[in-house]
Amino acid sequence: MLIVCEGPMGAGKTSLTRILAQHFQASQCLETPGDNPFLAELYRGHRHALATELHFLLQRQKQWQTLPTTLCFSDHGPDKDLLFSAQTLDAQERELYLRIRAEILPQTPNIALMIFLDAPVDTLYARIAARGDQWDQALTRDYLAQIQARYDDYFSQYTGNCLDLRGQDLDFVARAKDATILTDLVGNKLHELGWQQ
Repeated sequence: MLIVCEGPMGAGKTSLTRILAQHFQASQCLETPGDNPFLAELYRGHRHALATELHFLLQRQKQWQTLPTTLCFSDHGPDKDLLFSAQTLDAQERELYLRIRAEILPQTPNIALMIFLDAPVDTLYARIAARGDQWDQALTRDYLAQIQARYDDYFSQYTGNCLDLRGQDLDFVARAKDATILTDLVGNKLHELGWQQ
């Protein structure tokens, strides 16, 4: 059973994934942007966009192939690259990327529950700056706002099981009571889906 935390950079996906995996004693599948040697250059000057997306594609292919069959929380979903490649690649590059994706990743995992996260752009940007990751330092507010808009469109069309936390004043990293609220909410959703601890 795959549970995905999704949203723009700085929304808290990885932090929430770790909290939930620990609480439910489950596996976790985390993206490793620090392993992508092209990402900083993409943010710095929109260079190496195709290489950036292909690197993430290969990373995700390996992760999706080795997902555990038990409860697993992930900080990225199978459609994430479709959102980002639409932002970073020109039309010809994206057509090539999608052809390669279809060969490398013919089937993506089913999502049992999607957890949507977001925050105002200034909050997202402040969180990104505070975590101090080198690849994120050249990220601009404009790029972040564009990605947020793509997520808004994605969220508005999503039809699967979801827990929409956008607009909620929850700081599950700094406030233990907020983390408890979220684990309870997710626990209730899992129960509805038939999960037994």
